[in-house]
Amino acid sequence: MRGDHPPVGPFTMRGYYQPGAKGRSGQTSVQSANYWSSTTNANNTSNAWNVNFNDGNVNTNDKSNNNYVWCVRGGA
Repeated sequence: MRGDHPPVGPFTMRGYYQPGAKGRSGQTSVQSANYWSSTTNANNTSNAWNVNFNDGNVNTNDKSNNNYVWCVRGGA
């Protein structure tokens, strides 16, 4: 993966993202804010990718920033 492109996969919410989709997957208290991915920006390793759950914007932030996390598990 090149560091100048956002991550592709579940975190980018492809097929899942909907603005204001509270409760879509049984979740409550979803914040209209940035949520971290686990992917470091290869061009600046002090940054990691995140997605904004309000508008779907994907960007990078310094890892010292306080963003939300979205826990997922593997498997079918």
